[in-house]
Amino acid sequence: MGLRNKMFIQHAVTIVMLLTAMFFIVNYTLNKSMIERDTQTLSQYFALHRIEALKIVSDQKINIEQLFSGTYAPFIASHLASNSNFQVQLFALDETIVGSSSDKENLLKRDDIKKALTGNTTTVITAGEGTQYLIYSVPFWYEGKIVGGFRYLLDLHENIQTLNQMRSWFIGAAMGCLFFSLLASYSFSSFLVRPLHALQQALKLASIGDFSRKIQSSSQDEVGELAKDFNHMSHALQQHIEMLHYEQGKQKAFYDNITHELKTPLTSIIGFSDLIAKMNRMEDIQDCNIYIRKESTRLLNMVEDLLQTSLKGDEAWRIKLERVDLADVITDSIRILEPTLQKSAISTTMKISPCAVYLDPQRTQQVLFNVIDNSIKHSECTHLHIELTEHEHYGLVRIVDNGRGITEESRHTLFLPSEEKQDRIISNESHGLGLPLCKQFMELQGGSIVISSLEGQGTEIQLQFPNNPLM
Repeated sequence: MGLRNKMFIQHAVTIVMLLTAMFFIVNYTLNKSMIERDTQTLSQYFALHRIEALKIVSDQKINIEQLFSGTYAPFIASHLASNSNFQVQLFALDETIVGSSSDKENLLKRDDIKKALTGNTTTVITAGEGTQYLIYSVPFWYEGKIVGGFRYLLDLHENIQTLNQMRSWFIGAAMGCLFFSLLASYSFSSFLVRPLHALQQALKLASIGDFSRKIQSSSQDEVGELAKDFNHMSHALQQHIEMLHYEQGKQKAFYDNITHELKTPLTSIIGFSDLIAKMNRMEDIQDCNIYIRKESTRLLNMVEDLLQTSLKGDEAWRIKLERVDLADVITDSIRILEPTLQKSAISTTMKISPCAVYLDPQRTQQVLFNVIDNSIKHSECTHLHIELTEHEHYGLVRIVDNGRGITEESRHTLFLPSEEKQDRIISNESHGLGLPLCKQFMELQGGSIVISSLEGQGTEIQLQFPNNPLM
């Protein structure tokens, strides 16, 4: 059973109990009030009747004992009750009713007479002939002694009718109050538990990782405080999860890039190993061994970087700028890629001259490897031209192929991170990671990379390196 239903039932039981208590209190109070009113009225009648009785005694020249005898009492009782709505009886000292204005005396109790003869006024309510009677018995004092008594019997059927009407009206009014009270209670309960219901729905969403649901509550009570605390907790959890996703994204991108870069030295080592099997001259074999060793050392350094990065928890690339002759870096890179170029039947021409710039040799070589490797694998070119020129503030490397070129649509997404490429194609030869990584390396060194291409006419890539470390 829900909290709203429990509150509704509790309110309903409370209201019913209150109305029931009110019913009995009102019924008792009204009945008591009417009895007191009738008793007071009968008391006033007795005072008048006593005066009239004494006048009869005086006018008729009878003594007081004859007044309460069977000879005169019936006539006096009928006379006193002639203008009244109640029955009048006279009783003697032996508790005998000696006169009555009607014949109902046998239906009523006599204990009240006995008590009245002791000097006490007695009021009794008793039932008889399908109705109730109020019996008011009072002693008649004469010359300091009790000589008999008057007894009044008032039919209470009018009081009963009044009480029944009151009960009917009260029950009708109570049912109306109960209906509107329950309606108000249900509305109030719904209003009160609405934030709790929203909290329940928000917790269900939070359990599956959705913290977007916020609870709206304008109340200033405990429910409002609970809603505020939940919103704060949800906001904090959402921020922590977004931060975790961001860190996971950074970590994944870094390990994707480092894995991609590990392929280049491995490819070169395999290429030189294949060449050794085809060579006869010892000098050529020694040259291949030198490059195999250099690439192996570079591969070992990359693994060491990866290990240090894992231990330190830092996924950023580290750059060590130094003033280097860019021509040497280009020449060394082309020499390492030579087996792959020969295998792909791509001729090369170079126009380079010494050009001192500030760069990280290892990262620059990775850029050259990625750019030339892309031309070999994807451009379908047969010739590659590499040119290095020195300018006032920078050195410029132009790598031009005569391949099929790149569409304008593809050029706009070449440098986008892999997670932002919706149509990213992953194959054994392409992971979409090389050029974004080249752009990152060039920017970390203070340089830039620009690609221009025309479909069917080839592609030109420009790498710009600063010759001033402050640029």
